[in-house]
Amino acid sequence: MAMTPSGGRKAMADINVTPLVDVMLVLLIIFMVSAPLIKDDQQREVDLQLPVTRNNPNMIDVNDDEQFILRIDANLVVTVGDETITDCSAAVAEVSGQRWEACFDEIQQKLGNNYRLEQEQSLYLYADAGIPYGFVVGAMNRIRLAGVSNIGMITNPEYLTQP
Repeated sequence: MAMTPSGGRKAMADINVTPLVDVMLVLLIIFMVSAPLIKDDQQREVDLQLPVTRNNPNMIDVNDDEQFILRIDANLVVTVGDETITDCSAAVAEVSGQRWEACFDEIQQKLGNNYRLEQEQSLYLYADAGIPYGFVVGAMNRIRLAGVSNIGMITNPEYLTQP
């Protein structure tokens, strides 16, 4: 109880939050340390539904030969125009974390030696929606390491094909 100036006793209305903060910090540290140690035998997948845009002024014609378009089809065959860069379909069955590294190395090497790409410093990436997300991200990283500063993503305007 606190003393009032007149000498009477009155209950103190202030709350001491120090013990609460101490407990919360200890719990935070416990969760931060234990979270990486929890292992799950199953791999988790993220169902990713990308947005569809309408009236985009930056639409690219995928059949235009003047555009530098890197295509990744459903079988993980990477092509530029009529030239096949690499075929990674055999690596799909592997379970190793390094299964696509050889494909990524080939993408980086062939794009790094491309004269047209050295001049333009930009390309468009057109990937099938059914391929693994990690493959697209890895390919984009190797494209960047090959010296490409501008990478554009081509999306499928699904609303044009729906009735």
